[in-house]
Amino acid sequence: MRVLDLGCGSGRDLASWGVTASDEVTGLDIDDSRLVTAKVRFPNRTYLQGAGEWLPFEDESFDRVISAVALPYMNIQKTLAEIHRILVPGGGLSLSLHLPSFTIAELLHHAIPKPVPTLFRLYVMANGLLFHCTGKTVGFLKGRTESFQTERAMRVALNRAEFVNLSFSRATGSVGETFIVEARKSKVIGSFAADGRTALAYKAERAVDTLGRAG
Repeated sequence: MRVLDLGCGSGRDLASWGVTASDEVTGLDIDDSRLVTAKVRFPNRTYLQGAGEWLPFEDESFDRVISAVALPYMNIQKTLAEIHRILVPGGGLSLSLHLPSFTIAELLHHAIPKPVPTLFRLYVMANGLLFHCTGKTVGFLKGRTESFQTERAMRVALNRAEFVNLSFSRATGSVGETFIVEARKSKVIGSFAADGRTALAYKAERAVDTLGRAG
């Protein structure tokens, strides 16, 4: 099975996600310095630098995508569309996400009374509320992005990206209680999104976006 570890950081044991030694694992992270450590820890895996919003892979390149507490730091709607693109029909998506309680704790215990961290945490809370209501997130200054996630918001965002078989649960990890989401790319490929855009239209939009960033 071809597995993408999205937001892999310095590498991690994926056994708890059901990944075995026979699986072909590729890790992707925005921080190239952390990838250096990942390559040392897991030399049999492939590690690449890149962003979730612009995955450097061909269509239908992976059977499964795993992302452990990384999606909260991405533009969620763009990243889900990219994940959907690179998964094979029937491919699986496994996510762990931040609950609102994480953002509240960060605000109370690590931000207040410092002005800049407090301002940023207030943005994260507002972005999480926006995501809860609309299924979309917006960026902060210099492209930085963060939000918390709720079941309602993830249902909206995943449905919009045409994922199916959604399931939600809770787990306790290194950052406290996390929100676990499982979903699949449908085996029957229809229109790209609920608003009627086709996959071809999305590809054209993505190409324009890529050209704009290159310029």
